Amino acid sequence: MPLAALAGAILFIVAVFASGLANAIEAIPVDPDEPKIDITAKGELYEGRGDRLQIETAPGPDGYIGRMAVGASIPGTNPSWLVFALSNPTPERIVRWLVAPRYSLVNSRVFWPQLDAPRITAVTPSLGFRPEPLKSDRADMYRLNLEPGQTVTFAAELGSPQVPTLHLWDPNAYQAKQQDRMLFNGVLLGITGLLAIFLTAIFAANHRAIFPATALVAWVALIYFCVHFGFWNKLFPIGPDRTSFYRAAAEAGLAASLVLFLYTFLRIGLWHGWIRTLFWGWIAVQSALIVVAIIDPRLASGLARASMLLIAGVGTGLVTYFALRGQDRALSLIPSWMLLIVWLFGAALVVLGKLSGDIVVAGLVSGLVLILVLLGFTVTQFAFRSGVAPLELGPISQVQMKSLAVDGSGAHTFQWNAARDTITVAGDVEMELGLDPGSLNVPVEEFLQHMHASDRERFRLMLWSLQEKLGGELQVDFRLRRQDGTYLWYDLRAHAAPSENERLLRCVGLMRDVTNLKRAQERLLHDAVHDSLTGLPNRELFMDRLQGALTRACEGQTNRPTVLFIDIDRFKNVNKSFGLVIGDSMLLTLGRRLGRHLNPQDTLARLGGDQFAILLISETDPHQVATLAERVRRALRTPMKISAKEIILTASIGLVVHDGRQATAQDMLREGEIAMLRAKRAGADRIEIFTPSMRDEDESRLPLESELRLALERQQISILYQPITRLSSNQLAGFEALLRWDHPTHGRLAAEDFIPLAEESGLIVELGSYVLGQALEEAGRWHKVLPRERDPLFVSVNVSSRQIFRQDMVQEIRLLLARETVPKGTLKLEITESLAMENPERAVEILTWLKSFGASLALDDFGTGYCSLSYLHRFPCDTIKVDRSLVRDSGLNGQTPFVLRSIITLAHELGKEVVAEGVETAADASYLRSIGCEFGQGYYYGEPMSAKDVGTLLAALASHRKRRERERARTPAASVMPQAPSGLEVKAPAQAPLPALPGINQ
Repeated sequence: MPLAALAGAILFIVAVFASGLANAIEAIPVDPDEPKIDITAKGELYEGRGDRLQIETAPGPDGYIGRMAVGASIPGTNPSWLVFALSNPTPERIVRWLVAPRYSLVNSRVFWPQLDAPRITAVTPSLGFRPEPLKSDRADMYRLNLEPGQTVTFAAELGSPQVPTLHLWDPNAYQAKQQDRMLFNGVLLGITGLLAIFLTAIFAANHRAIFPATALVAWVALIYFCVHFGFWNKLFPIGPDRTSFYRAAAEAGLAASLVLFLYTFLRIGLWHGWIRTLFWGWIAVQSALIVVAIIDPRLASGLARASMLLIAGVGTGLVTYFALRGQDRALSLIPSWMLLIVWLFGAALVVLGKLSGDIVVAGLVSGLVLILVLLGFTVTQFAFRSGVAPLELGPISQVQMKSLAVDGSGAHTFQWNAARDTITVAGDVEMELGLDPGSLNVPVEEFLQHMHASDRERFRLMLWSLQEKLGGELQVDFRLRRQDGTYLWYDLRAHAAPSENERLLRCVGLMRDVTNLKRAQERLLHDAVHDSLTGLPNRELFMDRLQGALTRACEGQTNRPTVLFIDIDRFKNVNKSFGLVIGDSMLLTLGRRLGRHLNPQDTLARLGGDQFAILLISETDPHQVATLAERVRRALRTPMKISAKEIILTASIGLVVHDGRQATAQDMLREGEIAMLRAKRAGADRIEIFTPSMRDEDESRLPLESELRLALERQQISILYQPITRLSSNQLAGFEALLRWDHPTHGRLAAEDFIPLAEESGLIVELGSYVLGQALEEAGRWHKVLPRERDPLFVSVNVSSRQIFRQDMVQEIRLLLARETVPKGTLKLEITESLAMENPERAVEILTWLKSFGASLALDDFGTGYCSLSYLHRFPCDTIKVDRSLVRDSGLNGQTPFVLRSIITLAHELGKEVVAEGVETAADASYLRSIGCEFGQGYYYGEPMSAKDVGTLLAALASHRKRRERERARTPAASVMPQAPSGLEVKAPAQAPLPALPGINQ
């Protein structure tokens, strides 16, 4: 029995020792030059071994493996152990610090994170004395001594379930690193503290809620940095075991401050009531986590970290929504919020252990400081913004809407108190005028002293009218004097509510600065009656003054007016030789010379081109008038130096004196023109005085002019349409509108027989409007009969110079195109090159407007007149019409074929199409087709026809097209051959091949 009991006891002891015994480990050699060794990765972890651990020590230099037993600091517990061995292969003693940080952001997890806690309870060596613990608030540190050639095994009892990060540091290297880290942390703390103080100070000067909300984020971040950097324990007498509570509270406070910042900066409180309530509840829950941190810091920290995901999502949605609605605050917050989203993504990777390292943690902390700085810049721009920004959220009242409308319109308030007879205006008016505040809040009489003298009586009468009527509207424009003596125009619109008591009458309204508008109107009025080049009165202003002079002369109030009609001889040759720029400068010189010989009551005008006119009222003596005319002639002859050459210009002058027979200004100007033409026929540089016999020569034209006026009223002017064909496919492209006058006695007259008369008499404007309206109306009918999705039919209309340069021409064409719903490009306006070159700059401007309204443009009669190629590419025309003379002579020997081919090539280089007029034969059509001409027009393709005949033709073509479409639908797809596009096809008879033109290589 005793032997059996002894054997059982031995077996029990062996089993116990076997359960707590660990195998020997490999020693880690310590290099004196290595500043840091990672012990965590090289040690062995033992878990669940109870309160006592037996291990085999690392073999020493002699290979001996010993055993050591370690007991837990608190008996009965079951801690984890980290065992490692260190060897000193050097002949000198080595001192190292074992460091285990109490907190690490890396791999601290989101839910139930590992916060500040003791990591190492005790360290037991296999040889020598226990390591000396070092005092530190941020880490568990022990001093390890290794004798020369010694190998020591250490068993570290862990104080937390999570395995800490253990490093063996060289003391000097560790202290140097800590100093660098403290410097870096101090810089970050300084920036954050200054930013928090700055935002708080701004709130003291500007009481807007966004500044304390942003300052709160900065202050909470500063508290978090103090806790994280270890400064919190230095500022307050708090033990390191309480750090986890403050860290959890700081994280919860940072999340709550971000929610409050979103609510304040985006002005969520102005939105719907339930959203405002929801946000305040959210803020309360986030703030409650600060209290939870005192009870359970790990729970509070985990919920705060998880709520960052919710804050990022909700904040991104709100910023995006308000930014799309144009809220200025949301737009300015986009960069800062995008950086915050990137920062949160990086922080998530760090706490989940996907990223690690000191640089990553330092970058994360620096990123938070950068976010705070950007937020500070974002809110600072709203600190001293003048005025109140309009509210973008929530419904606003009618009063607020009207207030915002008044502020946005730039108008100022005006009030007149009838009882006190005082006027009160907004202070902005006084600022605009440069006056002292309160200068215009004065009685009416003092207010009138600031007003222009010509406006005072009118303004006083309107106020008196309001008093008499006991209410009413007040609408008036007046000028107020600025401090420098100039005036500003104001438009006043006010209303006085009806009142039976005059003393209760009060007129309230808005006044607006309209100085720029008034000046623009004055400029437009000046440009409408003055020549754009010389600044002289134009034909309209001259005719108005002449008509007034005739009226006063008939009443015996003034002297008889005299008109000098001046035409510069051969001025077109000057433009051809020296160019338009030199020609314009010469016209300016001539205008200045003529003006030197006139008195202030006389008028010098430029009628157009190279024609001037003088209205002479100051002189009545025939001898003096003749002397003046001679001085004018000699002044025009004075040489001008151009490009080192002397140019002498002469003029033909017609002089007419009012004799009582001229009823209108048009009659008197016509007589001056007749005298000028007589002088031009007699030779250049002459003065011709109008005589009654010259009137008899021109009276034969008067009946025809009167009949033309009646023809418009009686609808004797008809419009014919000549087809224009696309040469490549023989397909009808459009028509040109041609005018005909069915005269009762002279028969049908062509346009060239009466258009010059219409231009001289001024009927061309009415005639042109009639043609445009009729042509567009017919074109609308064509598109209904023969619709085309591609290449619709167009109608070409010729436009004269009196039409194209008329002020309301552009608006008239715009209204016509809007009224007749026709495809773009249906109306094609034809302008002759000579017309466009009369005033090329003005022509380019007007043609650009017309094209923008949907009208196509064609340059007519190209090749017959003078055209500057420098302006040709600037004209926004789509088409160039080649004159019939070039087509007619293209088959003759000589250079004409080369000219025609060159014109077409030039047009194609400029991106323009070409229409050839005068196509009379099949040979003409074939030749034009061979050289790339797009369109042809002439009797070969059809004579001008009436609108009724055009309608009949298009109806027949539409019926033919439908019949062909039905036939193709019945024919199997395989047997259908490719066909030309549907539409009008003008079939020309088959012709023999066109022989080669002389001098052209085929």
